[in-house]
Amino acid sequence: MSRQLDERKTQKRAGAEFLLFLIASAVGVYSLGQGLLGLFEPGQGINLLWLVVTGVAMIILFAQMGRVQDTWPRRRMRDLQPAQEAAQQHSVPTDER
Repeated sequence: MSRQLDERKTQKRAGAEFLLFLIASAVGVYSLGQGLLGLFEPGQGINLLWLVVTGVAMIILFAQMGRVQDTWPRRRMRDLQPAQEAAQQHSVPTDER
């Protein structure tokens, strides 16, 4: 029973993080467009307030990416040994032309 509750909490958290990612991405893209709009319209300058909003959205996205990357499973050294040996067996010397 406890495992099911943990899985539900994990699913809810993953859904909330995905929703936060989508919102931060949409806000970042929109604010970048609004901030740089002055470059394409004569007589208007760059809107720094929108660029600050873009920066905040990017900070949120980078924080999420850094946290998710840390939870990826890592390969152990013993798992890497067969792959390295197989790569060495299949390598062809370039001097034989």
